[in-house]
Amino acid sequence: MTQDRKRKQAVRARQQHTGRRYTALSREDAARHRQVGEDFSLGELLAECTTAPVTVPAWFKAVRGSDEPFWEPPKAFFSKLLGVDVPHGTVLELAGQLAQLGLDTTCRVESSDPDHRVVVATGGRRFDLCLTQEMLNECCRQPACLRGPFGDDIPWCDEHVRRRSLPELIEMADRLGYATVHEADYEPELCGGGPCADLLVQAAVAHAGSEAVIERLVSAGFDDPDSAAEWSSDDTLEMRLRYAIDRERYRLRNVARVEAVRIRRATEACPTCGAKPLLPFQLSDFPPQYCTRHCAPEPEPVVASATVWSQEVEPPY
Repeated sequence: MTQDRKRKQAVRARQQHTGRRYTALSREDAARHRQVGEDFSLGELLAECTTAPVTVPAWFKAVRGSDEPFWEPPKAFFSKLLGVDVPHGTVLELAGQLAQLGLDTTCRVESSDPDHRVVVATGGRRFDLCLTQEMLNECCRQPACLRGPFGDDIPWCDEHVRRRSLPELIEMADRLGYATVHEADYEPELCGGGPCADLLVQAAVAHAGSEAVIERLVSAGFDDPDSAAEWSSDDTLEMRLRYAIDRERYRLRNVARVEAVRIRRATEACPTCGAKPLLPFQLSDFPPQYCTRHCAPEPEPVVASATVWSQEVEPPY
């Protein structure tokens, strides 16, 4: 079956499902296939948003005559760059998210569903543009994943952050630690902690690097009581800080220990030699999914954190 025939069959299937006209669906499908993978600038998209005539979205025309309750659709325009009818507010929200990058920043359509969403990637970030409402959601940086980031300082979802390298996890620990210490405003009990820190430690256990991530979280998330004047000027405050640091380090090490035991128990056989079952395991200098240090691969080198993050801001395509 030729590619053109497959495309026509897909359009016919969408026509039966949505009840829309074949010609309209065919035009949208052709525009979508032409635009997916092509670059455009944020300025070009904004120019379309401000000059293209207002249209009634095609998906709304299909449901208006059905049993669905009537409501006013968002004001939209047909974007030749995106290949779909997109609300003005969705594009303006995207422009707000990318304002610091400037109008010349390069965007690319990663995937498109004319009835629901368009996924746009730029600068290593991915955005799910909603076509039925004036809104968008930032997506996990892993291509094809529609889940949101786990946190402001962890740009991947919980599933894909576990697949990141140890240097990347350490970089995220740095960013998370500095963010939390600023939010705590020199209150020791408010520093550290949180599900984001736990997730980074759990992800590092599979690399045998939990201790490096814990130390980075602690050093970035708490001011040094031996050098920071804000703490050393008050003996009581300094004592509270030292206690909070010890408490957080102990808590994170316990998170790592529990995760190591979980991985060890869930591993059916050593991926190198096939040995099973694996013996009981405590935190060590090799990943818990291997039976011994001899079977484990050499640990990856930890490079400068700024270098790692600068590589990740490049578009993942």
